[in-house]
Amino acid sequence: MSKKTEANATTNAKNENNSNTTPPHYLMWFRRDLRIHDNTALAALCARAQEDKAQVSAVFFCTPEQWQEHDCSIAQVDHIARTLSILAQELHEQLNITLNVYVCPDFATCIQAIDELCASQNIGCVMANHEYEGNEIDRDEKLIEQLDKQNIEFIRHHDQCILPPLSITTNDGDSMYKVFTPFYRKWRDTLEASQIQSHDSEPLTNDNADTKSLEPITLKSAITSAHNADDIEALGDTLLTEYKQALQKKDALKYSNSDAQLEQSREDYPAGEIAACQRLKDFTTDDINNYDVSRDKPILQGTSHMSAYLTIGSISPRTCYIEAAKAQEKLHGNDGDNEDINRWISELAWRDFYRHVLVNKPRLVRHHAYKEEVDKKINWSYDEEDFAAWCAGKTGVPLVDAAMRCLNATGFMHNRLRMVTAMFLTKDLLIDWRWGERYFMQQLVDGDFASNNGGWQWSASTGTDSSPYFRIMNPFSQGNSHDPKGLFIKTWLPELKDVPASILHNEDKLRKELSKSGKFANVDYPVPIVKHKDARLAAIAEFKKQ
Repeated sequence: MSKKTEANATTNAKNENNSNTTPPHYLMWFRRDLRIHDNTALAALCARAQEDKAQVSAVFFCTPEQWQEHDCSIAQVDHIARTLSILAQELHEQLNITLNVYVCPDFATCIQAIDELCASQNIGCVMANHEYEGNEIDRDEKLIEQLDKQNIEFIRHHDQCILPPLSITTNDGDSMYKVFTPFYRKWRDTLEASQIQSHDSEPLTNDNADTKSLEPITLKSAITSAHNADDIEALGDTLLTEYKQALQKKDALKYSNSDAQLEQSREDYPAGEIAACQRLKDFTTDDINNYDVSRDKPILQGTSHMSAYLTIGSISPRTCYIEAAKAQEKLHGNDGDNEDINRWISELAWRDFYRHVLVNKPRLVRHHAYKEEVDKKINWSYDEEDFAAWCAGKTGVPLVDAAMRCLNATGFMHNRLRMVTAMFLTKDLLIDWRWGERYFMQQLVDGDFASNNGGWQWSASTGTDSSPYFRIMNPFSQGNSHDPKGLFIKTWLPELKDVPASILHNEDKLRKELSKSGKFANVDYPVPIVKHKDARLAAIAEFKKQ
């Protein structure tokens, strides 16, 4: 890798040669870091611009074809689009920086666009935050080569994790942890022994502020652009309409209600950094003290709902950790830790863990399992009817169906239910986990490759620190434990409103009462498509072949 990728690289020769004629011009490339506060690359670029008296511009590329290839949900595309216009306004008002938004088909066109931007605008340095997925890494490596030819720096910073990948290793210092618990222990020890720093950007002075937009450029591939908040908002509306049409052509919205998802996600996730910070404040002030209990009750909405903001970078994970630590200190001081707060902090650590795993095992982005030797020997099912029933929420298993219909209508699913539905698909139906992984990404407003892949491989027993193959969740007992009165189930399966919870949570009773001679024979709801007891034994037998 070129030395130009190092964050402490010196000012390039091109800028030095031009220093007596025109001020240097630097470019901030926003990706999944749509915020001003605690943005590592943005802070570094502003600091360097102040020192070098450079102008700064910013750019974001909407890449609809690439997003489709990566199964980005329409709710997430909408969340990004809604956030961009707010970011543009805040950048201009707070830092004197103009955000320029371009629509490019894919990452290859992004490379062309940045190359041309740098040439036409005399840009000598580009900064961005690291992305860890395969296509993103390939894109960046190609851009490094391209900019290197023009003596232009491309500097990336670690920003997505609280502690960057490869910073938490086993005691021998040579390998990544395969199990979460020792990783988490060292992760906490490292954080407690060091002071986590926020990276705040200083406003550019009038002497070096970039008060003009980048000039629109023409590429062989069509590009649409916008250079102020109003135009960016209009561009986002057009982008969303076209993206929805593209998904419909691919039949990606077959089981979901995209209009309902958009309406709900807009209500649940107001866009922008200020909204994200307010959500975090409300959670750490009011709800975090009951998190360890309420997080497993989907009807209570007891989770933080920060994931959608973290996924697109409207807030940094470091800010989340710092605020949780402050809540811990405020509540308990030196009297001990609060288990509710510790539990939420551990969820932040899981997010780091799966990113660290991804960097350590990059083949995961190519549809490979972490435990390939296990995955290859499983006779996975590819039964399209069973999969369709699971997607549509028509398996006859109430908790699973309620969770899937919730996902299809809102673009969100409670974490406990993600585990239950994933394990039902991979163990009860023995369907390849990749099918479910992809469907979740296509629907979730907070879809995140590392976390989604890690969660699915955990349920399928093919991942790092995954659930043992013989520990298979019973979806009926899970319903009894986490939705004892059936309130969540009946919210999403109104046809079962008159069925007592004692029947909903008992497979034998449910089968009997839904049968032709049963009390609820006229209810329009299917009998379970598999018997859990038999399916569990079949799955165990399949894994025992290893």
